[in-house]
Amino acid sequence: MSEETGKSRRHRQLALDFPEAGPPTLDGLAVTPANRTALAVLKRWPDWRTHTLAIVGQPKSGLTTAARAWAEHAGGEVIAAKTFDKLSHKKVEALAGKPVAIDPADQVRNEDNLLSLINLSARLGGSVVLTGQKAPALWRVKQPDLASRLKAMTLVELAPPDDEMVSVRLHAAMKKRFLKLPEDVEAYLLLRIERNYAALETFVESLQEMAEGREVTVPLAREVLDDQDGTRPLFDDGED
Repeated sequence: MSEETGKSRRHRQLALDFPEAGPPTLDGLAVTPANRTALAVLKRWPDWRTHTLAIVGQPKSGLTTAARAWAEHAGGEVIAAKTFDKLSHKKVEALAGKPVAIDPADQVRNEDNLLSLINLSARLGGSVVLTGQKAPALWRVKQPDLASRLKAMTLVELAPPDDEMVSVRLHAAMKKRFLKLPEDVEAYLLLRIERNYAALETFVESLQEMAEGREVTVPLAREVLDDQDGTRPLFDDGED
């Protein structure tokens, strides 16, 4: 057997042993009060009152994952903003007849394409999901017709993480980095860590760097939080 043939067989074996993960599904996503309403609305497709829907949330809140899961559910596709900007009118018209998500839609620069997609999908029976960090009514667009369409869109939010979502995200991020999250460390963090998706990811990244193979402990977690200054008050006095 030649060396090249041996390598080819090994590559095939690796592909069988380590299959790629499939696309996310709406039923497979963790559900907490932070995202329950948004996911429920996505699952109700195609029984929507309108053909367009906007999903907003913080960076790292799972907007892309939600869009991909909905596209899998609806048999549609997700188009990146930069790709969508370059589409011809003919391709936009083809998209308008089926379920399509634009992610992140608040970064689309080709307003003609976005307005055409919204208008044509209403006529051709398609469905449009737009993702963004702010409500579409706050997006800076030049065309009055597009601004009007965006303001009229149904809006759902992936809210800032609640305690349950913080726990889910911490466990997922640490598992990805082969770290264990002891119960006492989790309890400590739930009282103190910032309610921000990006901050959670940054915390775990820093924790991995500082752990250097050591066990994760409360003192270590405290050290990482102090270094990031990413804590929240233990008690909210209710003042602005």
